[in-house]
Amino acid sequence: MPLFAVERDLSQVPPDRFRSDLRGLVKACERLQSLGKKVRYISSAVFPVEARGLCLFGAEEPQWIREVNEAARLPYLRIFAVLDLTPVGVRRELSCGRRPPQPIAAPLPVREPPGDHGPHNGGGALNGGPAASPSRVTDDLARWSDEGRQLLHVLGGWLEEAAHIQAQADVVEGERDRLADEVQRYRDENVELRTQREELQQTLQTLAGRMAQAADEILNQFGRRGTSGDLAER
Repeated sequence: MPLFAVERDLSQVPPDRFRSDLRGLVKACERLQSLGKKVRYISSAVFPVEARGLCLFGAEEPQWIREVNEAARLPYLRIFAVLDLTPVGVRRELSCGRRPPQPIAAPLPVREPPGDHGPHNGGGALNGGPAASPSRVTDDLARWSDEGRQLLHVLGGWLEEAAHIQAQADVVEGERDRLADEVQRYRDENVELRTQREELQQTLQTLAGRMAQAADEILNQFGRRGTSGDLAER
């Protein structure tokens, strides 16, 4: 079953209210399924920072998604196809098939569900606009495919750059730790040298005191000898 996403503006809708509104969306899908329209609600995601929400659907016909949202009276910005890129062998809970979705025309001016004055709904073939020509649909699909490959390439480049930056950060962190250890070693050596300098100064002061004392004793001895010689001459 092809997959589609519905983008919503949640700038004026609290998350709890949006969660409650999703119950009506499920009931609307059940009503359409009872009429033989294969459409099912899968899940929803909210981007709080951007005040946006995405609802994922599976449907055989894209216009059934528009009918479900109008029946549930839930405004939306646009409806667009989603490609299932789940690798083979991985359990897939969101999709029942891998065939590409039916073409969707380019968006037209927005319109509201009947009786709803909230945010406008998306336009284009999903919203009752004129269907696009096969060549234009083919061009749109080719453009989406190219944009998807470019996005994957950009994301791959970002991941490589992030890994490179992380490696550089690890090197810088290791260098920082090494410098911190070296600084601590220098501090310890400085403390040791300061202690040795103080001990040396104390030793020099003690030695200087002893030398001064010895000099005084020598001078006293020469002084006493000089006095004795003078007395003998007399």
